[in-house]
Amino acid sequence: METEEEKEPKRHQQLCFECLDRRIKADFSDQLIFSYGVSDCPLPFASSAVVQMSNCGGGETSSTSQFVLVYLPCDEHGCFTEYVNDYIFSRGGDNEDGAKIGVGIVDEQTTSLDSLSNGGRKVSFDGIGFGASTCNHSGRFSCSRTMTALYPIARSGICSYSMFEEIACDFLTGCLEDHILHSLSLLIQRKASGRDSVNFLRLLGIPSFDENSIPGCLRHPNIAPVLGMLKTSGYINLMLPKSPYSLENVLHFSPNALKSEWHIRFLIYQLLSALACLHGLGVAHGNICPSSVMLTDSGWAWLCCSDKPLLGFSLSSGDSKHAVPTSSMMGCCIEGCSSQALYADLKLLPPMDWHTQFHRWWQGELSNFEYLLFLNKLAGRRWGDHTFHPVMPWVIDFSLKPDENSDSGWRDLSKSKWRLAKGDEQLDFTYSTSEIPHHVSDECLSELAVCSYKARRLPLSVLRMTVRSVYEPNEYPSNMQRLYQWTPDECIPEFYCDPQIFCSLHSGMTDLAVPSWAGSSEEFIKLHRDALESYRVSSRIHNWIDITFGYKMSGQAAVAAKNVMLPSPEITKPKSVGRRQLFTRPHPVRQSSAWRKRWRNNNTAKSHCQVNEVVNENSLLFEASYLQELEEASSFSEHARHLSPLYYFRQQDSEMHISPVEKTSSESFKGSIANPSKIGNCHAVPSDIDLDYLLEHLEKKDESSTGYQELLLWRQKSSYLRNFSEDGAKDIFSVGCLLAELHLRRPLFDSTSFSMYLESGVLPGLLQELPPHTRVLIEACIGKDWTRRPSTTSLLESPYFPPTVKSSYLLVAPLQLIAKDESRLRYAANFAKQGALKSMGSFAAEMCAPYCLSLVVTPLSDTEAEWAYILLKEFIKCLTPTAVIKMILPAIQKILQASSSHLKVSLLQDSFVREIWNRTGKQAYLETIHPLVISNLYVAPHKSSASAASVLLIGSSEELGVPITVHQTIMPLIQCFGRGICPDGIDVLVRIGGLLGETFIVRQMLPLLKHIAHSCIDVSSMNKSEPVQSWSALSLIDCLMTVEGLVAFLPRDVVVKELIEVWVWSQIPFHFKLMLSTCMMFKNQYCVSYEYTGSKLLACYGSDADKFGYYGASGSLFFFDEASHILVLCMLCKTHFIGTSELGM
Repeated sequence: METEEEKEPKRHQQLCFECLDRRIKADFSDQLIFSYGVSDCPLPFASSAVVQMSNCGGGETSSTSQFVLVYLPCDEHGCFTEYVNDYIFSRGGDNEDGAKIGVGIVDEQTTSLDSLSNGGRKVSFDGIGFGASTCNHSGRFSCSRTMTALYPIARSGICSYSMFEEIACDFLTGCLEDHILHSLSLLIQRKASGRDSVNFLRLLGIPSFDENSIPGCLRHPNIAPVLGMLKTSGYINLMLPKSPYSLENVLHFSPNALKSEWHIRFLIYQLLSALACLHGLGVAHGNICPSSVMLTDSGWAWLCCSDKPLLGFSLSSGDSKHAVPTSSMMGCCIEGCSSQALYADLKLLPPMDWHTQFHRWWQGELSNFEYLLFLNKLAGRRWGDHTFHPVMPWVIDFSLKPDENSDSGWRDLSKSKWRLAKGDEQLDFTYSTSEIPHHVSDECLSELAVCSYKARRLPLSVLRMTVRSVYEPNEYPSNMQRLYQWTPDECIPEFYCDPQIFCSLHSGMTDLAVPSWAGSSEEFIKLHRDALESYRVSSRIHNWIDITFGYKMSGQAAVAAKNVMLPSPEITKPKSVGRRQLFTRPHPVRQSSAWRKRWRNNNTAKSHCQVNEVVNENSLLFEASYLQELEEASSFSEHARHLSPLYYFRQQDSEMHISPVEKTSSESFKGSIANPSKIGNCHAVPSDIDLDYLLEHLEKKDESSTGYQELLLWRQKSSYLRNFSEDGAKDIFSVGCLLAELHLRRPLFDSTSFSMYLESGVLPGLLQELPPHTRVLIEACIGKDWTRRPSTTSLLESPYFPPTVKSSYLLVAPLQLIAKDESRLRYAANFAKQGALKSMGSFAAEMCAPYCLSLVVTPLSDTEAEWAYILLKEFIKCLTPTAVIKMILPAIQKILQASSSHLKVSLLQDSFVREIWNRTGKQAYLETIHPLVISNLYVAPHKSSASAASVLLIGSSEELGVPITVHQTIMPLIQCFGRGICPDGIDVLVRIGGLLGETFIVRQMLPLLKHIAHSCIDVSSMNKSEPVQSWSALSLIDCLMTVEGLVAFLPRDVVVKELIEVWVWSQIPFHFKLMLSTCMMFKNQYCVSYEYTGSKLLACYGSDADKFGYYGASGSLFFFDEASHILVLCMLCKTHFIGTSELGM
């Protein structure tokens, strides 16, 4: 009988996704939704998961509402566990309110130096006592002090949903680091700001980067924030926000998102700044690679420091980032969990190296199923993520039981499932007629297909969100053959390994039926898996790999295979999913399938052959063929060596850890302790850091002086400065590898080139493809002698990083704090108003613009609108005209398209528009902004924005001139007749006519209005639908209201000539029927005559004329009140006297 402790997963085990889901629900509640596990291996086992609260799951999920839970095993005697325990119990034991680990403000009192160093003494910090016992990962400071510096905003407590919800709310509302931005804003306004602003600026290298400084309690903006440390049975859960992308995603799916070399340098500068903070604490990261660099929506970098145990944990020497769980490493919360049996026979063992796994598969040691899972992992596909689930081929059509001796029932693996479903004729037509030639418009495995396949196991909320909003169980395929015929998508691994996928959890939805030749779901899984591993599939699977992961994804090979994918329209936008082409050569046939068959034939020949010479000749031919296949396979493996990138020295301690400080560093640090004044300087607020100092730091400098020779001189000097520690130097090596890959778009080192480098010092030939400046820096970072590699501080201060990178970093970094949008906007506006953008120059301002403009396009309060207005004006002043057109005008467009706001009204002011004219010219304004100004005058416009738009259009018409005013203002407004144009819109037409005079009205406006009136009357006499009749009637009313207003600006003789003799009148018959779209039918309506300069005006009156009718201001036209829902028109007529007549409707 197992004890409770034995049922707990072992320390280094990972949980299957199902057990991880159950564990999360047990630790928190069903309200915390498990999205998917975050696995580093090809199998669905993980110790981290993406989760979201139930109240965020009703609609489309955004990354801001998702969080990552990292399960770290508890070591009750480890520093990390003791640290969390001390905070929990010092703040009230099991109180669910928890404790805030970082307070964000360093105690104003002088801190004892003895309490900062770790010598086995009690450590006093923030009033809390920690027993910081001596441990083998002690660094420059006590473990508690180090962790407080790394996790300053984390809250500690016992696992509960209420605790999780409270932490999530604090993050989403932006109150965790809001006080820092408030302090910075005060400093910029030359007010007393406290210590937060200066302490934060020290993290950004102001006045300079200093690895010997004493750590504070503020989070570095480039270190991924740990929001909570929540303890549960056997584990401590780290809670982090989920970032939408990683650098690995960008390199694989959207490399053009790094738009220029400047952006690459800016990214590396951010990583080095984070490393300077870590190294200053005596911490080496130890695992810097593209997957450990997270990117926010704005492209800001977070260095993830929580994917490995930080303190008090030491993984076995066999552990590494890409280790694969074996049966002994699998952990399950449920006794007898099916996952243990499902994956127990798999042979995916570490190392997860491309060469190793390929040759194992080619030689028959690895199954097709395992090899395809491995390729899925290389392609970035993720178990449980329905948008990017692992993909498998359909190998049979389920019409017959798979039989290798028969050709019936097998799927053609040389064609994609999309091609088989659509047909060559349809794909050829699509390719030849599309604006962008393509055959395939969707992923080979879409989210819709995955959720339909797994419909019987997924929550109904997921099905409603991804498949159909109305749940209709009968619409889902009921059996495997129908499912195969229904979908143009490929298969999923579950149909080869998991019988539970057939069992329905929902009422009304029957179990997915297996084919008649399988007695049960378990038998089907076995037969289906046997088909995948059959000789027939093994000898053809390389064709499918070429289409899904290989060379038939691009070029002429893709055209021939009818596999050209529709490219993404936004190539510079980061993506977390996509098609990654792994190979550029044809994938070799599996050796085992060809070799074993030949081996059997050879043995048969030997048994029947009587002549030894014939046997020897066959053997030689057979061996020659084998050697040729082996050479082809080895060549293919070598060409794909980029699939095994190396970013750091493989060592026993590959996880992040506190590195032992070298003796020289230790002595240097002790020397600093012996010098109280030096320590005091670290804590004192520098008197010279104020607004003027920051503006001077931002000031644009001549970058042309930074040349290649200066960089060479820097490298020579930096090589004489001994690095902080060997482990820190290994981080520098990783940074050099990352920088090279960002330029090359492929890894610098793989296992082969790295071995050559270690043995003979030969650098990869790829270095020659790098820009000269970049090559100098990379060669310094990857030098074999770690003592001669530059430190993070030396790199940050190197001439490789231009002043624009440093000034942009200073302006943008505070915007990445977990603060309220209001505080971000206030900081950016105040800094810009004080001259920050002007000081840094137009180029740096342009680089900063994307980070700032995202703040102004969201709904704003009146106060925020004022700051947004200031920020926009400052950017318009400081950016080049091209940059204003590219960046500022699109932001203004979004604001004008939104609902009415104070900011919208401000942007519609004449003074603001003239600033745009002065910077970009009138044409750019007319193409982008002017149409949106007009849009504020129709379709239920807001009163304030409509009024502002009308004043702007009237005031700018004279300067724009007659041709532009007619075509860009008058005609678009006339086209709004009948579509909800507001009175302000009519007023614009009338007042522009009055402003530009009689000639303009007669020659430009009246002909347009006459055309509208005649068109509407023509429609009224036709048998058109009710909406068309309604639009015609409303258009005619808008037209006549405009004419009524314009008459006031015309002399009487012009009115007689234009409105009576020319406008009406021979073209309108004496009697006509008006077809009006109203809710009432007019009966017994009478026409009365009204004399005006010898002509008659025909008007329609109701029985209650005083109520429904009114005279126009000019005394010439009559209308009925629209509020009465009676729309009646009056027409001019040549006849002297009409009398009365009944209008029949």
